[in-house]
Amino acid sequence: MISRRLFLTGTAATAAATTSPLWAPGLSSRATAAADTCEIALQNTSLPGSVNAYVTGHEQGTDRWVLLRADGTVYRPDSPAAPGTPLPVDCAIPLGAAGGAPVVLTLPQMYGARVYFVRDDTLDFFLNPGPALVEPAFATSADPNYGRTWSFCEFTFNPDQLYSNISYVDLVTALPIGITLEGDATHTVAPLPDGALQRIADGLTAQAAVDGHPWDRLVLRGADGGVLRVISPQNLAGEAPFASVWDSYVDQVWEKYSSTDLTIDLQGGRGVFTGRVSGDTLTFNGGHTFARPTSMDIFTCNSGPFANNPGDSDDKKGLLARLAAAFNRSTVLSHAAQPNGATAADYYQDPVTNHFARVLHANTPIGYAFPYDDVQPDGQPDVSGAAHDGDPRRWTVSVGS
Repeated sequence: MISRRLFLTGTAATAAATTSPLWAPGLSSRATAAADTCEIALQNTSLPGSVNAYVTGHEQGTDRWVLLRADGTVYRPDSPAAPGTPLPVDCAIPLGAAGGAPVVLTLPQMYGARVYFVRDDTLDFFLNPGPALVEPAFATSADPNYGRTWSFCEFTFNPDQLYSNISYVDLVTALPIGITLEGDATHTVAPLPDGALQRIADGLTAQAAVDGHPWDRLVLRGADGGVLRVISPQNLAGEAPFASVWDSYVDQVWEKYSSTDLTIDLQGGRGVFTGRVSGDTLTFNGGHTFARPTSMDIFTCNSGPFANNPGDSDDKKGLLARLAAAFNRSTVLSHAAQPNGATAADYYQDPVTNHFARVLHANTPIGYAFPYDDVQPDGQPDVSGAAHDGDPRRWTVSVGS
């Protein structure tokens, strides 16, 4: 089952993110709550052949898994008798021909939610006791959906807002998804540019020849040999392939900040924290500590010192988000003030960096390349591909360029 995450940590949030499903704290400044429903418009803008959509998530208020159906009804699956039970109801939402009118449905409040698109096929979903929805797996060849061309965007719709994003945290595919959210304002997120998937695959293959790490293994190919999808490092089976990527960089960071202050601004007037390394621990005022991270701690942003613990304070979560972002962008060594000491031009300049994120952002202007990609220096552009509004009225999710 694919993990569900939304990582909202930048200056828009009043508290840093947690990895609870699609949690976007404090974005709405409206005095009144968002409406219980809004329109969702699903549109095939340019793809030939057939396209099916699926809308899945947890129902706000009950926490039950729900799926929308093509007739506009909400399907609430019951707990099955055995794990891996096929979803008993067809929840595919067929879209019209390329450039045709969108399919417009009523979207209830949901969290931990996704909109899937699949081209010239359907997707298989399964249920485990609970019920728990087992969603398509993109890196497991035994999954029936593995060889199909599909992708998704993520969203949460709660009493405060509708928050949506184009996520490449797990994978990039040949299905470009775009977002337009209409509410208090109109927010647009552009889809992946034409040819970007192949360029990303080529870039990672070239990087593997440069540093010897298996970036080329992130490129998954279909039966015809073409690029099926590109997955992020944390999704390559096992920790071993990328276990040593960050070792030398972390060593340099730990050495530098044993005698130099590392400052992190939580932004939005929430304070500036100062840290120093002693032994294997980076400690900030307030007693917030971070152990030396491993490569997979950095890639996942959710293990070791970067694990999101429910009991952590907002200050600790804010520090975690900005520190994890600085490591992935390789700015923590070059800039002792985070995140405002760096600009977007400084990202990924060290030979040791998150080359998946580097290559992705070189080929698409926006979209989450790693969990805390919405951390941004004050005055710098948001590269995460998110759209949110406290009074959502119509949310259009399109597939195609």
